This record gives sequence, C-alpha cells and structure tokens, in this order.
Amino acid sequence: MDWLNSSSIVILNKSMDALWQRERVIADNIANATTPGYKRKVLSFEEELAQKLDNVRFKTNKREVRDAIASTEFVIAKDDKTTMNVDGNNVELDEEYLLLMETAKQYEYAERLLSDKFNRLRYAIKGGQ
Repeated sequence: MDWLNSSSIVILNKSMDALWQRERVIADNIANATTPGYKRKVLSFEEELAQKLDNVRFKTNKREVRDAIASTEFVIAKDDKTTMNVDGNNVELDEEYLLLMETAKQYEYAERLLSDKFNRLRYAIKGGQ
C-alpha cells in the first residue's frame, strides 16, 4: 500500500494548494480595493473537485479516484456579477477580509488533518510506541 499517496493525503494536499492560492487571490483583491476599474477575482476549486469526484463516484479502482483528485485544478476568474462602485471597482473590503479569515481557518484545519494522518502513520510504523 502506498500510504503517502493515499486518496486522503492527495485530497488534503490539493486542497491546501488551492486554499493557499485563494489567500493570494484575496490578498490581490484587498491590495486593489481602491484601484479604479479593478474587478475582484475569485478562485473556484471545490466545484471542480466535486465534478471530478462525481465522474469516478462508482469506481472501485482507488488509483482512478486518486488520479481524479490529483488532476483537479483550481480556476481563477474575474467576478463581473457583483455590484460595482462608481469607479468600476467591485471589491468589498469587509467581504474580502471575512473570506480571508475563512480561508485561513480552512487551511489550518486541512493542515491539522494532514499532521494527524502523518502522526498515525508514524505511530503504526513504530509499532504503537
């Protein structure tokens, strides 16, 4: 068994990469909150992952599931749907700060899950000591 490439480790790794990138996108939005004409950016990952997992939902081959997770990419797009300010900028600082805190907490949680996974593996390798 390839413990270091299990589906749970692969999904945590992919999620952490996407969350880290989402923090960068949010930071760019915050930095450009007063730039006339700037359109906020959003990163979607969860939707892409859900779609990939739906495609392999009934697969029994773990490698196919793991490959579907590993091949999931995040998408960064401009948000043209939000109401714009007079200067054409659509960044709402309060919303961006809340999203930044939420993303940081999600990253922290994923990091904790990954750490716990490795601690369990270490415990098993050491024979329960």
